[in-house]
Amino acid sequence: MKTILVINDFSAEAANAINFAFSIAKKVKADILVADTVFCSRTIEVKSLQLAGSYTGHEATDPEVTSFEPDAYYPAINNLDVSGFSEDELAGLIIKNGIWLMVKGISANAHDIASDSHLNAQGILNRVRCPLLLVPENFKPRDFERLTYVADLRYCRLQIVKYLAELAAPYDALLQIANIAAKGMPEMDVNYSKVLFNEIIGLNIQYDNLLLNNIRERDLKKAIDVMVNALHTDLLILVNHRFHFEEVFGRYLPDTLPQNMNVPLLVFPC
Repeated sequence: MKTILVINDFSAEAANAINFAFSIAKKVKADILVADTVFCSRTIEVKSLQLAGSYTGHEATDPEVTSFEPDAYYPAINNLDVSGFSEDELAGLIIKNGIWLMVKGISANAHDIASDSHLNAQGILNRVRCPLLLVPENFKPRDFERLTYVADLRYCRLQIVKYLAELAAPYDALLQIANIAAKGMPEMDVNYSKVLFNEIIGLNIQYDNLLLNNIRERDLKKAIDVMVNALHTDLLILVNHRFHFEEVFGRYLPDTLPQNMNVPLLVFPC
């Protein structure tokens, strides 16, 4: 059974992240562990969240809802107070419990960041194997339709593509590898990239909605802007500390996402 861990500091962005994690968990049939990084005497009303799929930050929404789907999967949800945990302790918990995905809300504006949490998400990601999903505060949870893994095909990781295909399948979403040459590397020949994609990726990943998109735009920020706002990507995927990630964000996870990147960002450990 998969488990999704949501980092909860009781902020508005954390509440939105919990809602989005709940919608993902329903699709992929995962359970949820809400890790409270700030001590709070109140916890989520699990029954209400299971019925409503909505959490407002400090308490669940009204349990008298009419959207309950009797045949749908409803995740088991548990709270854990990790406010006293060190980075090593939280990373150890994630590894020990085989967490499939971490989810964290991210503020819409840098000047709005006022969390009491001292959690260093970068430090946690450096210590674990599962990816971290950063959910913008203003992103309205919805089903995935198009996932875009930005990578130089020469360094594309098969395990990441397998993970993404597993995530995309319940949504029947399009999964594309945006082949962009890493900074300082020459462009790949189009025919060679197709052969490499078919023989390495296609033969090992059994997912019909998987495609290759060769992108010639060398300005990565412009390319991402087109992917998100023109091609309607609703989940962007990068690898921490690698090529494209550093070109966009530098060496560390961002406190906020650029305004033209108004979709969730999934970051895999390097």
